[in-house]
Amino acid sequence: MSIIHNFAIIGNGDDMTIDRGRIALLDEIRGFCVLCMIFYHGFIFAYEQYGIQFGYDAYTFFLPVQPFVSCMFLFICGICCRLSHSNLKRGLKLAIFALALNFISIILLPKLGFYDTEIWWGVLNFFMVCILGYALLEKPIISKIPTWIGFILSAFLFWIFRYWETDSMIALTDSIYWKLPEKVHEITWLFPIGIMSQDFYSADYFPLLPYGFIFSMGTFAGVWVKEGNIPKFAYPVHSKALTWLGQKCFIIYLLELPILFVLFEFVRWIINTI
Repeated sequence: MSIIHNFAIIGNGDDMTIDRGRIALLDEIRGFCVLCMIFYHGFIFAYEQYGIQFGYDAYTFFLPVQPFVSCMFLFICGICCRLSHSNLKRGLKLAIFALALNFISIILLPKLGFYDTEIWWGVLNFFMVCILGYALLEKPIISKIPTWIGFILSAFLFWIFRYWETDSMIALTDSIYWKLPEKVHEITWLFPIGIMSQDFYSADYFPLLPYGFIFSMGTFAGVWVKEGNIPKFAYPVHSKALTWLGQKCFIIYLLELPILFVLFEFVRWIINTI
């Protein structure tokens, strides 16, 4: 659930550079995630807006892979917080775009004839809170937590909250768990932390629980990255295309749906013209 050159919203520019040079592998992994996102959104967009059955079939086929790609992206963005010069500035800039996207998707797009596009709490909202939270808590709390303890604790919390989004459940094992009372789901404003009411819908949805713990794991892994404790092959560029996608992923995220709309409309115009 992004980052443009000289914009450094979710980790780019100098944020990807340490004493040994820019870490191209982070750009490339992020670029791969962006490429997956484009196809993933393109398939579901083709089905929901144009009724193309292949889009739905492809979407469901790749759906099991989507959580792994998303978590990879969240993890890398957590790493970037350790490499950033100003997380507060990045978080505030991101908040502007996140709230603007909420307004456009909830208010404007339905008036233009696009339905089921509302984004009440998407990936930008998620990163807005995570990055601002990190900026505010880094010095008083996070920096005082030993790296290994923070990483393992974050991984453990993600594990016990792994069923939270789907089943509202905290589980040590499949037989040792605690389930959230159903009455809590009647509270409509708890969706940012993964507690959804029955009629809640968001076209893009990244709740803070459990995915905030993946981001947190990345922030602690970022300590090792910042210290240069990574292999030498992480520094040189292996794929210019993936590197470019990784460096431009924020702007790509903002523009991909308008571009997809133009492409689909162009194809439909050609088909109707023939």
